[in-house]
Amino acid sequence: MSRGQHHKKLAWITAGGLGLALVAAIVDLSLPPGETLWHLVAAPEEDGGWKFVEIDGVDVRNDGYSLGIRWGEIVSFNDGCNSCGFDGDEPAGTMGRSMMCTLQICQQRPNDELLARFAYGTPEMQVEGERLVLTLPGHRAVLVRMPRL
Repeated sequence: MSRGQHHKKLAWITAGGLGLALVAAIVDLSLPPGETLWHLVAAPEEDGGWKFVEIDGVDVRNDGYSLGIRWGEIVSFNDGCNSCGFDGDEPAGTMGRSMMCTLQICQQRPNDELLARFAYGTPEMQVEGERLVLTLPGHRAVLVRMPRL
C-alpha cells in the first residue's frame, strides 16, 4: 500500500495561518471605515476623535469643537457648525494640503478664533491620562476622547 506525502506539521501551520487570516478579516470588517487592523495595533495613543474642553483657560465644552487625529496628525475638525477634513500627504499647516468642508452658514462665535489656532496649526500633542493636551507657543488646549458610536 502506497502512502502519499503528508506533512502534518505543514498542515497545522497552514491551518493556523488560515485561521489568523480569518480572524483578521472579521476584525477588519468590524472596524469603522478608514481604520485598519494595523492602525488598531500600531497607531499612536492620541489617534481618534477628541472633543475640546478648554482652550487657553476658556471653557469651550458647549461650543462643539472637536478634532480627528490619525497617525499623530490632525486630519479633521468640527467648529460646532461645519466639519472639515484635510487630505494629501503634506504636513499639517502647509500650503500643499487641501481642505474640504461642509458649507453651512454659521454665525461666528467668540471662541472660534481659539479653535482656529489648533485646527489649522501643528500643535505638540501629549496624552495625559484620559486627556489630550495640545500646545502651541503661548497657547494650550485640553481635550477628552469622543465616545465611539
